[in-house]
Amino acid sequence: MIGVVVWSSAEREKAVIWCEDHAALAYLQGRENLTRTACWPQPGDLVELESEVLGALRHARSVTMLSEQEFAHLPDMLRANTPPAEPHLRIVSSTPEPREQMAAQPILRAAVAG
Repeated sequence: MIGVVVWSSAEREKAVIWCEDHAALAYLQGRENLTRTACWPQPGDLVELESEVLGALRHARSVTMLSEQEFAHLPDMLRANTPPAEPHLRIVSSTPEPREQMAAQPILRAAVAG
């Protein structure tokens, strides 16, 4: 499978790869998963890989560099086209507002005997 590195950390030996099948991202961890360990892949690098799903994660295995910086613009392009995430939480008041307090109180009416 072919993929493009969208995030990488050489210090932590981790990378995230966007794969051609547009399924889940593949996570690369450790130099033992590279076919050539001379250089760590960087964002924008075109790679060939095998993938293995363990649990809920798709892991990149046997990663081979095809072309360095072939798609260097891709990580920024993906960030630019992603709409900001809407919050899943909203603020809820724990005390009712005055109008709500009035509506919650029972209305007392006096009956006039006639």
